[in-house]
Amino acid sequence: MRYRSGDSGRRREGRRRLRGAAEEPGAPRLAGRTTDTPGDACAIRLTESLEDALLALDAQSAGFEDAARKADHVEELRRVLGILLDVLADWEMLADREARGP
Repeated sequence: MRYRSGDSGRRREGRRRLRGAAEEPGAPRLAGRTTDTPGDACAIRLTESLEDALLALDAQSAGFEDAARKADHVEELRRVLGILLDVLADWEMLADREARGP
């Protein structure tokens, strides 16, 4: 997918850098944890699935500018982004609560 209003190359490079840092053998772990929990695995699956979907869009030869139902797709993306923003807010609240302690 071509992002004419932005710089998709910069976004891809940022994702590659983040992924590379996370895969380094000496990469820091979360606050002393040595193993992931099922909750970590679920969160990782979600974020990796979203990233994979975005990378797949980047690889498409036809971009959004070729879509026939642009308004429908914009509305659907807004709906999904609303859900993702709710998830992010919940995760931030839980992470802040854990960081503050009991």
